[in-house]
Amino acid sequence: MTELRDKIQTGLRIGNRELSSRFFLAPLAGYTHLAFRVMLRRLGGLGMATTDLVQSQMLVSETRKSLELVATCPEDNPLSVQIYSGVIPQLVAAAKWLEDRGYEGIDINMGCPMAKVNGSGGGARLMCNTSGATEMVGRVIDAVQLPVTVKMRLGWDSDQLTAPELAAAFENIGVAAVTVHGRTRQQGFGGNVNRSGIRETVQAVKSMPIIANGDVRTPEDALSMLAETGCAAVAIGRGAMLDPWIFRKLQDIETGQKSREPTADEQVAFLSDHFTLMAEQHGDYSCLLFRKFAAWYGATLGIPEYLEDRLRRFESESEFRQLVTEIRQRHGERESTVATALIKVPNGPVEHW
Repeated sequence: MTELRDKIQTGLRIGNRELSSRFFLAPLAGYTHLAFRVMLRRLGGLGMATTDLVQSQMLVSETRKSLELVATCPEDNPLSVQIYSGVIPQLVAAAKWLEDRGYEGIDINMGCPMAKVNGSGGGARLMCNTSGATEMVGRVIDAVQLPVTVKMRLGWDSDQLTAPELAAAFENIGVAAVTVHGRTRQQGFGGNVNRSGIRETVQAVKSMPIIANGDVRTPEDALSMLAETGCAAVAIGRGAMLDPWIFRKLQDIETGQKSREPTADEQVAFLSDHFTLMAEQHGDYSCLLFRKFAAWYGATLGIPEYLEDRLRRFESESEFRQLVTEIRQRHGERESTVATALIKVPNGPVEHW
């Protein structure tokens, strides 16, 4: 435990960026938007965050949705933008677009299992062609001065576990870090994470940071992931939804304190401030966008089902503020736990999610 604590107390360098924590927010399509990222940063302990995946051509074309996905602010730092495409010129153009506008990190997606993304040659499909994937990433690295990272799975299926081979190839061309989700594309989000496969990927590289991802729902999960795989950092996706305070708790462990559970007031304030930040970016449209959080907040706050249902249907900011008042009064009345199943996520890029 002492050795592990020493490790997490030591900062991590990825490219030209010094990160204060080894615990990152993984991209979670439909959820890890600007408002949620800022809320987590305010709680403390978050080392780096990555945006939802953005289709490269849509980004260069500056569609409304793509610009919303890459929206950021000075408080939202360090940040990497995750892009995808099966077409090299599109990836290169998106990388240059980001560099020209002051973004500080680019992450290339090779892990999305969505058929639409894989069918166009992007996402996890790229892992089936090591030389092609390496050429693609190399072209992006050559085109920009920003640190370029890659997120991938262990492989396409159990017969094609190409992550170790790819990681070694990426290290040789100057990739700054690789995030490995410990499942294959065939598994989707089912089955168990293969920590041994992540460890083999760690062992395949000399010094490039490998960031482990998958089934990290508690601080204990994060620490055991570090210990069992030897990874340099841990990226947390659904676990950060299940418990937004997970990064603060890990920070407490890092500093030798007892991890703090949020109070009822902190939980309600998180709900209120989360919506406020969404409204600042999206205006009236934020009511619709916020509804997908209803089941999660309902279970997290332990509120009566009728209040959860109203969170799923509210249509104005004034109605939301009235709801917050009632939620504060009824907090903790319903015994419930937040199951992973409550976090409904699309398998790929989002349009109206």
